[in-house]
Amino acid sequence: MQSTGLSNFMIMVGRIFKMSILSFWRNRLLSLATTVIIVLALFIISVFSLTIIVANKAASALRDKVDLTVYLKDADTLDQVDTLEEIVKSRPEVKSLKFLSKDDALAVWQQSHADNSDIANVISATDNPLPRSFEIQTVSPEQIETVANFLDNQDYASLIQEISYKRTKDIVDRLVRITGFISTLGLTLSLIFMLVSVLIVYNTLRLTIYSRSDEIEIMKLVGASDSYVRAPFMIEGMAFGFIGAIISSIIFYTVYHFSLPPAENYLGIADLSSSLSKSLWLIIASQFVIGLVMGALCSLVAMRQYLFGKNKK
Repeated sequence: MQSTGLSNFMIMVGRIFKMSILSFWRNRLLSLATTVIIVLALFIISVFSLTIIVANKAASALRDKVDLTVYLKDADTLDQVDTLEEIVKSRPEVKSLKFLSKDDALAVWQQSHADNSDIANVISATDNPLPRSFEIQTVSPEQIETVANFLDNQDYASLIQEISYKRTKDIVDRLVRITGFISTLGLTLSLIFMLVSVLIVYNTLRLTIYSRSDEIEIMKLVGASDSYVRAPFMIEGMAFGFIGAIISSIIFYTVYHFSLPPAENYLGIADLSSSLSKSLWLIIASQFVIGLVMGALCSLVAMRQYLFGKNKK
């Protein structure tokens, strides 16, 4: 009895899949158009998701590299410099402080322009206009602004020539705003394409259902349950999402593979590929989940409306 029941179940599943494949092939042009729309929607969602992740990592990396450099006036005496250094070191936010003399600043200049001797030798030790400075590291990047605001007041205006964090902060803030804009734009376009995809898949399945209305009526007359009638259309809808996810994943991975090296060089993040590997597979897995769920829900809603309308009559 158990083996007979299992055999009947397998026969029923085989018939359901056969009906789904036949329906998919009969409407192959419509199925192709539907799959292409799903591919575009999933690809756009994936690209914007990855772009947002990369932009956030770039902003985080830049924020970690932001240091606070305080340039001192040449008129400051060593006692004034030592006093200011002790005051800054006493701040709980300050992790370390390094004092750079004029000679140290000249050495840094020459090292940073070592590939161009003409520029490196523009400044000489006898005529050195580079100021002395403090290079300050805080316990966390978020605390840099607190220390900068502490030093940017009238009490230290006579000693400090410039605080470099102001310029670097503008760069970080601009990158954060760009990241926010990309997130908003990506979410908006993703929702629009998802809505378009849902409508197309839904209407495709409705057309398929109505084109096979006579067949469905015969199935109902011979005692087929609503679940048995729904199953082929549900599988067909999920097939749209599954095939679309496969194609979209291949295109997305190809684009990712060829665009990652230039992105690493441009952003200056050497370990970007390793930090994105988990996100990459998560995005690809999400494509399959979205595609399958979208196809299943569209088929269920379309079939439910059809059966509800028939039962109402």
